[in-house]
Amino acid sequence: MYYMIKERLVPLEDKPQGDLTVKTVQIVTLKEWQTSGATSSVHAESFKSYANIHLCKLENYADYMLGTFCIPSKQNSKQKKRFIYYIHKDGIVFVDDSDLVKALLEKMSHTRTWDTPTLETFFSNFLELLIDKDLLYLEELENRIAKMESTILNGEITHFNHTLMDFRKELLTLHYYYSQLVEVGEVLGENENDFFNEHNLRLFDFFTRRVSRLQSNVQMLREYALQVREEYQSQIDIKQNNTMRILTVVTTIFLPLTLIAGWYGMNFTYMPELRWKYGYPLVIAISLAIICLSIWICKKKKFL
Repeated sequence: MYYMIKERLVPLEDKPQGDLTVKTVQIVTLKEWQTSGATSSVHAESFKSYANIHLCKLENYADYMLGTFCIPSKQNSKQKKRFIYYIHKDGIVFVDDSDLVKALLEKMSHTRTWDTPTLETFFSNFLELLIDKDLLYLEELENRIAKMESTILNGEITHFNHTLMDFRKELLTLHYYYSQLVEVGEVLGENENDFFNEHNLRLFDFFTRRVSRLQSNVQMLREYALQVREEYQSQIDIKQNNTMRILTVVTTIFLPLTLIAGWYGMNFTYMPELRWKYGYPLVIAISLAIICLSIWICKKKKFL
């Protein structure tokens, strides 16, 4: 599948002929790319490790630029979409088995137009499209952690550790992802091999700054998650303190009764109240009085 970079992306079934000044975009699968023989002039190791692509990068070579994208899924950050991109003097080739690039280019062909179509305008727009919905996604993540915070404050903290751990892993994945995109934008802006028009390098600078803002938002969410974790720990400590306070109060109230029970449980011979007919009611009355006095003291001291 080919596209021509004109006032908009023009899809073509076959390789365009004629005007060589018009840059082209090509989408191929890895198998198609390897069987075409085009890899002979490209760094072969990048294609051997296609299945193991785990980061976004861009590298400069003598007469081309070669990079990879590894994009975490918004539904499941453990799942990734991967593709290779190859920038040469006549345009760009995307090596993609996931149909992600195809969907993005089809969307661009219907939504993007350019007064001055260039390789820089196309690729900067493509990069922008990769992060188009990311700000909304980060807002969703912020709402999720805000709900987690409300849940903690309401005392509903079941399985919280696992939930927060998964959330922090997701944020860490995004943080690394945006760090890599910033580096890609910087490499494009450096224009080491003069692939791009100097006047259009600002487009890559715009992209880099936008990704940096997204990265800052992710960092803010990571700090927010840390605060929520501290709140969770505080709630756990409060619950433990309440439990210990209750146990202390119960022990304080019933310790005198334990002493009385132990005292009379010794059954010494010369304990006249043991044979007194009012001895048992008297011990009950004394015990109740001690309980009431202990409760009154605890309330006065605000232990209860």
